This record gives sequence, C-alpha cells and structure tokens, in this order.
Amino acid sequence: MVDAVNEYPGGRVFARFTGLLCLGLLLVSGCGTVVPNESTSGSSGSSSASQSIVLGGAQLGLVWSVADSTLRPIIGVPGATQTGAPLFPAGSYVTAAFSAQTQTALLVDPKGNLQSLVLPSTSPQTVVQGIPAGASIAFSPKGAYAVVFASGGTSVLMLSGLPQAPSANSVQAGAPVVAAAISDAGTLLVAARTGNNSVSVTASPASGSRSTLATLAGYGGMAFLPGSEDILLSDSVANTLARYHNGSATVLATRANGLNQPFAVAASLDDRWAVTANRADTNLLRIDLSGVVPPAQSTCACSPTHLSALLGNAVFELAAPGTAPGWMIEADDPVARVLFIPPARTGQ
Repeated sequence: MVDAVNEYPGGRVFARFTGLLCLGLLLVSGCGTVVPNESTSGSSGSSSASQSIVLGGAQLGLVWSVADSTLRPIIGVPGATQTGAPLFPAGSYVTAAFSAQTQTALLVDPKGNLQSLVLPSTSPQTVVQGIPAGASIAFSPKGAYAVVFASGGTSVLMLSGLPQAPSANSVQAGAPVVAAAISDAGTLLVAARTGNNSVSVTASPASGSRSTLATLAGYGGMAFLPGSEDILLSDSVANTLARYHNGSATVLATRANGLNQPFAVAASLDDRWAVTANRADTNLLRIDLSGVVPPAQSTCACSPTHLSALLGNAVFELAAPGTAPGWMIEADDPVARVLFIPPARTGQ
C-alpha cells in the first residue's frame, strides 16, 4: 500500500496537524501519554512504579538524558513534542542508546552490565558483563547490530542478532579507540589514535580481514549509509566530509560549505541526506547525497552534542532534553528544520 503521507502533497502537513492536535489532546485527555507500568526491578536493585511505557500516540523514540541519567520517551511528531517520564529511576543506568528502527534500547548499569530492552517491554535482559566506565553505544543504521566502546580503550564489543537474540564478540583495536561504527551487514569501523596523534580508520567486514580506510588529521565523525557499505567520514582538522565507496573517497563538503571542526555525521534512511554538526559553532550542514541540492547550513540555538537517529527518515537528536530543552533537526524538508524539544515537566 502506498504511504499517503509521502504520496499526497499535503500529507506531511496533515500529519503534522494531527500531531499538533494529538499533543493538544495530550494535555487534556492523555492522548499518547506515558502511563505507569507494573513495578519491576532494574539490575541496580531499585524498584519503582514510575517505570513506564508509551502505550499510545505518536512517538519519536527514547532518548538518554545526561542531566539526570534517565531514559525518556519523546512523544509527538517533529515540531510538536513532549518529553515523557523516565522508564527507570534516575541513576539505574549510567548510559543508554536507542534504535528507533528495532525499538531496542541498550543500557549499561553502574555495575558494568550491558542490558537489552525491546519495547513494549520494560524489563531489560543482561547481554554481557564487564562494560568499562565511560562506554559509548552505537547502533547500525537499521539496528540489527551495535558496537560498544570506551574512548582510549584498546578493544570494542560487537553485538549482533538484535533485537531478539543479541550476542557479543570482543574485537581488539590495537590502538587507543576514538570511536566506532557498524554497518547493517556487520562491517566494523574503528577510529584509533596513532603515534603521531593522527587518527587511523580501519574497516573489518563480517567475513574478511581488517584494512585501513583512511588517516585523518582529526576525527570528525563517521557513519554508514543505511543498507549500504558506503561510509561517510569527516576530518575535523581538514574540515572535509567524504563518501567512501569500495574504498575510494569522494569529497562532499569542505570549510567553504560550512564545515567548522565537525564532530558528528549522520545519514537519512533513504540514503539521500547527510548531516554534520560543528564543534566550533552551532551550525549544522545538510548535504544532498544525490547532488541535486547544494549543501546548506542550519543553526541551532544550542551547542549540539551528538547526532542520534529518531523515528523518521532524516530526524536526528542534537541535544537531549533534561532540565533544559532539547533539540532535533528534520533534514528532509525542503529547508531543514531545527526544532525545540520541551524539557521534562517538573516532578517527572
């Protein structure tokens, strides 16, 4: 069946209107509200009836709030959102990440246990123990794989079989890790610090040997295109963004287009759009990977901290809501929209 929102010219406007209507009803009658689930106990041993789940209404996914160490739903549609109550008490976990494609969260508790949660369940299951402090989690674009790594560590943890049957495999990096990413086919990218302070990026296919893809003057972010082995790789010193296809690089953007110490890059689900975030200013750069539309800058009234995919073709969280507002970008509009995410209500 053809998606009417995409096919009908006014469909997207209609979808946003219904989202706004739903958000209005939310404040009155509970449309899309976060309601308590039955009490469960996390791995930290805490138990609370405040653990919850989104039972109805539109939602963009779960986001990790650094401000209070909670995992919260973002309810609504881009431009009409609300931050929901945490799924677990503050402090139950030290970090988490969410795949909107598989509705799967990976969480690390204070004891170093990595746990998996697949919505609508709110009962995480332990996958592996011994996760180092300060670990980061990155999903593959469609969520069947993930990689867990700690900056400065010399190994990374690959997860496959998500969401229903996760299994873990440790991979040695051979040098201090800066970042890691993984493709929908299980190809592992590792950015590691070299002796001369540059960054070497290596690729390890699921069946094959490790090879060096590039050497960067500074790490500026990397990402696989969904369903593809093509890689987006940014250099924070050279201020470049390149697309790697079968090992060959094509430069997509430079400082002349607005790159200014990029630190993160992301790609849309349809492989049409790439977005970068700058560290030296609050600008974002959208690149049309088809080459039809020239690169264009957007500005956030925030200091972006990451680019994490939310539900949608090209919707990415820039800063998580907490006591302060969060921010997102919807990059597949004719003009990319940078949008406000309200902070959690007092008492949540």
